[in-house]
Amino acid sequence: MPKTLFSTTLALMLLTTSALAQDFDRIDSEPEFRALALDKTLYLGDTQVTVHDKGAMTVVFKGKEITGTWQWEDGFFCRILKSYSTKADCQLWEYDGTDFRIARDKGNGQAFVYTVQPE
Repeated sequence: MPKTLFSTTLALMLLTTSALAQDFDRIDSEPEFRALALDKTLYLGDTQVTVHDKGAMTVVFKGKEITGTWQWEDGFFCRILKSYSTKADCQLWEYDGTDFRIARDKGNGQAFVYTVQPE
């Protein structure tokens, strides 16, 4: 009986994970990205990210403000944070109508879900 319960629980977890993954739609173009994300403050715990027009961005991380630059390149949001690295991290951005899921390293790295600041 415990083996059946474990199998059922595992199957439900996999179905739930698959359903959650399907809720997000990839942002494919710069105009779409700008319409959805520009000048909105995104939150993840105590981290805040705001992407501005003309390739500027601001991040507040552990209470410290960090500035950076960004550009849209081959379907990815590529950013450089000035005091952290001179190398761009190109990220896959997805949106579910409420939140953004951002995956580092062109979608191959760690992913984070950011909530948009209520207006």
